[in-house]
Amino acid sequence: MGKLTVFGYLCEQWAELPIPNADVSDQSLIVVGANVGLGYEAAVHLAQLKPKSLLITSRDEIKCEKSKADVEARSGMSAIECWPLELCSFDSVRSFVDNFEAKGCTANALIANAGISTLQYTTTPDGYETTFQVNYLSTALLSLLMLPHLIKAGTPERASRLVIVSSEFHFLANRLKGADKWPSIIETINDKAYCTSSVMLNRYSLTKLLEVMFARELSSRLATPTLVAVSTVNPGSCHSRLTRDIESNPLFKFLVKTYKGLVARTTEMGSRTLVHAAIELDERERHGHYLSSCEIAEVSDYTLSAEGREVSKRLWHETLQILGDIDPRVNTIVSEHLTQTIA
Repeated sequence: MGKLTVFGYLCEQWAELPIPNADVSDQSLIVVGANVGLGYEAAVHLAQLKPKSLLITSRDEIKCEKSKADVEARSGMSAIECWPLELCSFDSVRSFVDNFEAKGCTANALIANAGISTLQYTTTPDGYETTFQVNYLSTALLSLLMLPHLIKAGTPERASRLVIVSSEFHFLANRLKGADKWPSIIETINDKAYCTSSVMLNRYSLTKLLEVMFARELSSRLATPTLVAVSTVNPGSCHSRLTRDIESNPLFKFLVKTYKGLVARTTEMGSRTLVHAAIELDERERHGHYLSSCEIAEVSDYTLSAEGREVSKRLWHETLQILGDIDPRVNTIVSEHLTQTIA
């Protein structure tokens, strides 16, 4: 069973991770959320390896221009593309995929990295709590809509990669006990009455747990041998800007700065975990797994429990129902490319 221990956590945090160096000269790669933090450092790593093409995303056109210029300047790679993608908006996700299809692009790897952490309950224009939509629902929508393109690019010799950035903090997620008995898991999680201050403090951890569950359900429904290797990765605690909203509170800023000063990895070190999963060999061995420090690791006890597995299945079906209403392509993709039951 998977457990997060202080000793194990610190050993990982202070470990030196391998620098990815696979041949990607024939690969078309995508990094979501590449203007700062892990996504930016991952994009630089990939660009330095000179892939066939590199598409990165930022939230708007202005950030796209800066991200493109910064990654090109650090990597020496020219002709990087950067498209706007705002995960607070389902329409933005759909438009990104529409544009991808209209231009006839290909994808050998998609790093679904963008995420937020906040203590405040706010909703998106789509009516979902912001952290929940950005970290989970929009990430799931993007993953499913891009799935046919990843499948098309996969070969028996080399599977495409879908890398969803999770966290070791999924071990700390709470308030899902008894969720298998809730009338609707997603409606409950999204309900403002459920999102008390203590829940919002743990909200990021919860969404990272939901990502692990989503990836498990998705990977279990792909054909064997799979043409798309799906994995979730833990980049570790890094000196990234993920906590910038939390740090607006002076007390939390002091606590976070102290914590990071003691144990955090550099963002560049953490980004190696994303790139490793996206390009290194043995991808089918990693399929369906949670990775930490570039190695297969166990997920949380709750995820592995009978209740956790039941919640995972229900969450999957509720997610498909919502996303299928948002974009009918989801239903077609599920019907054409996924089995309806876990093997």
